[in-house]
Formats: sequence, structure tokens, C-alpha cells
Amino acid sequence: MGRTAVLFRSRYGASKQYALMLGRKLNAEVVENEGLTPQLLSSFDTLILVGGVYSGKIAGIELFAKYRNDFSDKSLFVFAVGISPDSPENTELLRKHNLRGALEAVPLFYGRGSFDESVLSFIDRNVVTLARKAAAKAKPEKRSPLEKAFVEPEKKIQWVDESYLEPLCKLLDSNSW
Repeated sequence: MGRTAVLFRSRYGASKQYALMLGRKLNAEVVENEGLTPQLLSSFDTLILVGGVYSGKIAGIELFAKYRNDFSDKSLFVFAVGISPDSPENTELLRKHNLRGALEAVPLFYGRGSFDESVLSFIDRNVVTLARKAAAKAKPEKRSPLEKAFVEPEKKIQWVDESYLEPLCKLLDSNSW
């Protein structure tokens, strides 16, 4: 696998938790991806982005999209962190919204993060309020995984679990990518 960097973008901490766990498991360098350039990442063979999902967008994915040509000799992986339950439907939606064009073939993995309403920014708190109202109007059997997560009554929930990293680690160990 060569040298590996786990890059992360975390607003509320769950992505950072996953990045640190992944770094320990892979003996990889863990780096916050703010301000990174291809030159800074040139010594790595494998780049793994760990980013929170905000309004359907994986934080930090623009780094991979912007520098895809510079990363053509590197193995790229994405681990998205969100509050939706883990499901093939959710992962496919994330793929369609984030991994288009040159990023289509990048393997995507998902893990549930955390939710603490007390630390949300003003804008995020308003987004959650609007999403809850919209989700509450939908029939329970027709709610998307994200809508189901928004109507859960808890104000503070921690789903971060190392087991979400297993599919990614298994693929990396197999060298079949």
C-alpha cells in the first residue's frame, strides 16, 4: 500500500474521530485537509478522505475533484460520515452527489457519526429544524434514511463505531483495488 495519508475535514468531531481510528489501524499519517496541495501530498501513495456529510455533500471532496489529475498515480478512497443510517440507498445517493466524472471509480464507504444539537451552528440548527418539519410531514414508511434520522427524538446521539471502518480496512488489506 505504500505511504498512506488519512485526510479529514470535520465540523463537529466525528470525522476526526474516524480519521484518528483509521490512522492507528493503518499506521498512517492523519492530516486535516484544510489548505492541502498536491505538492504536500506527493510523498503518499494512498489518500483516504474522511469527511462529514452536510446537506448531501462530503466535506473535503472538492480536494479530490480539484486535484484528480495530480492524484492519478495515487489510490484514492472516501469515507463519508453522517447521521443517516448506513444503507446501500444512502451510499448510492452520496456517490451520485459527490463522486462524479473522474471520481466515479473512487471507492466510497460510510459510517454514522454523531449529533449534538447543543453545538450546532446557527445555520445548521435552522437546517435541522426545517428538515425535521419536512420529515415529520412524510409518511413514516416513505421517509428516506436521512428523514428517519431527523425525526429521532434524541438531541444528542453518538454512533461513532470502529466497526464502520472494517469494510474499508478489509479492502485495503486485500490489495485488490
